[in-house]
Amino acid sequence: MIPICPDEVLERNPQFKTVFQNLTVNKLNSDASTKLSNEGAKESEDVDKRLTTIREDLVKTKIIRQRLVHILNELPPDLREVIDLYLSSQNSGAVLRKDDEAFFLEGLPLICKALNKVILEDATDLANMCGGNDVTPYTLPAHITHRLQSLQSRRTHLYNLRTQSLKKTLHLTTLLRTQISTTIKLIEQTKHGLSSRAQKSQAKHLALVSESLEGKVKIMYFEQLDRIYDDDTTGALAFYKEHLEDVKVRLKKQGRKAEGELEEYEGFGEGVKRDVVRYAKVLDELERVTVEVQRLEGDF
Repeated sequence: MIPICPDEVLERNPQFKTVFQNLTVNKLNSDASTKLSNEGAKESEDVDKRLTTIREDLVKTKIIRQRLVHILNELPPDLREVIDLYLSSQNSGAVLRKDDEAFFLEGLPLICKALNKVILEDATDLANMCGGNDVTPYTLPAHITHRLQSLQSRRTHLYNLRTQSLKKTLHLTTLLRTQISTTIKLIEQTKHGLSSRAQKSQAKHLALVSESLEGKVKIMYFEQLDRIYDDDTTGALAFYKEHLEDVKVRLKKQGRKAEGELEEYEGFGEGVKRDVVRYAKVLDELERVTVEVQRLEGDF
């Protein structure tokens, strides 16, 4: 059969397309045989008929000679010797003697009967292999012809399927090539394209805006600190800190005094308990003042 050539290849190569169409339409048949003119086709048909006849004769001769070897044991010894001489003469090109040839012709009915039996058995076996019980040796030629026609039809169908398969394969290849190309473009656009550059620029812009806002917030924070802790406020807080330190010192003195008194009155009745309560209150007040002083020191 003629090889299949994709339409895309033909479209991309106009000169080759012209040559290919000329070959497939004008020069060659679908089975790649040469197209001839009417006279040439007639002569070719006559030659094919003669060749077919010669081939059939050769096949028949070969079958008969092979089967003669198998039936020798079923024939009389004299006729067997003549057949051996006949087969030897066919292989060597020699000619039988007239008396041997006459004896051979006299034994032809017996030979044909034995050959007919063997060939019929072979035909029966071949019929069984071809179609089982539905085919007989007498219908075998028609059955073989039908099988050959069916085989030719299936070859044509297979050729059409191959053509369709090739077209679909080429279509799938085109789709795959388009998909790969689109994927590469998307990757390039995502990594190096306009959208990617735009996203990177937007990210940088947002980072700069964030840094700017952070700076503005710090500036506002320090401005508020300057507004809250002005000179008057700072002086007042410093004076209040000194006052608290004095209070802390006085409270420590009172605490030590109270501890001394507590030691003197330890173990004496309810009066001592009241003094203890007062001493505890003094300690609480001292603790509160200490915390306040530490807070003020932290602010400064």
